[in-house]
Amino acid sequence: MIIFITILIAFMLGSIPTGYLLVKHFCGIDIRTQGSGNIGSTNVKRIVGTKISIATQVGDIVKGVVAVALGIVASKLYELPVSTDIYLSIIAVVVILGHDYTPFLGFNGGKGVNTTMGAFILLAPIATLSGVVVYFILRATTKIVSIRSISLGATIPIMCIILKEPRPIIIATICASLIMIYRHKANIVRIIKKEEK
Repeated sequence: MIIFITILIAFMLGSIPTGYLLVKHFCGIDIRTQGSGNIGSTNVKRIVGTKISIATQVGDIVKGVVAVALGIVASKLYELPVSTDIYLSIIAVVVILGHDYTPFLGFNGGKGVNTTMGAFILLAPIATLSGVVVYFILRATTKIVSIRSISLGATIPIMCIILKEPRPIIIATICASLIMIYRHKANIVRIIKKEEK
């Protein structure tokens, strides 16, 4: 029962549409009708500026951190029928799915970059920070955010494999990376067509 409850909490935490709520509250704008229509920090920055974008980014990261942190606490308080690595890996993927497919916005949320970072920073800190480093290195060479984001997402599982992290965490990061790539499918098409900005 505790597994079901905490997984549900993780999904609901991820489902909080941070960017949508902040832009709606402070600017009276439905961010889904502006720019790319995405509720993530990149589109928020383009439409309403840096301050709310940073708040969106922090909120989305915190969702992932809190969900996994709650899972860690639960794993210490209760005897689980599965290994801790499997349990926490499921929590991490679920919170990302909640963000990407929030029921509060018709199951269409963000692309999961910040929530992915938050979800794995406690489970695979070196791999996650390596992804962030790659993101900022690419920032010096390309202005296309989607390329940097996809690269961040791909770096995390690669580093997990190199660092020989537990298999469940490796599988979870691969799943998260594939989800992130899928959520960027329209961006990838525009990159191929050299239309992405």
